[in-house]
Amino acid sequence: MVRIDVPPRLLWAAIALAGLVHLLVPGLLLRAGRWSYRLFLRVEFDPKPGAKRRVRLVGLVFLVAGAFGRRLLDS
Repeated sequence: MVRIDVPPRLLWAAIALAGLVHLLVPGLLLRAGRWSYRLFLRVEFDPKPGAKRRVRLVGLVFLVAGAFGRRLLDS
């Protein structure tokens, strides 16, 4: 097993930042996904209706996980 020492504050802050990005710019993330699928996998990525809402939901989960991590790791 590989152990990576990351300060707890950096860990929960990074998770919360990822959540904010998902909440604020879901379209940008979907475009980045479309671009990377095309470039690296050579397939078309076609987001279905409601994809932005689902990306925002993932962002909310990230924010909750970051808050939980902060509470757990800083205590």
